[in-house]
Amino acid sequence: VGLCLDVHNLAISKYVAGRPKDLEFTRGLARADMIDCKELVQRLAKTKLTRIVRPMIKARIDADFRNRE
Repeated sequence: VGLCLDVHNLAISKYVAGRPKDLEFTRGLARADMIDCKELVQRLAKTKLTRIVRPMIKARIDADFRNRE
């Protein structure tokens, strides 16, 4: 039996990690239409983060979907 992490949960973890390679990965997911912005925002709302970190992660998500060329 193989278990696979849902792509939206994976993306949230990459946004939180915030390393250049992670952000490049999430940009690629967005460009390939493998993740949905609304779903990410819903998952973000359920993720335990500080009030300082949450807006930063939301901005990263927004940037990926604003720059999907």
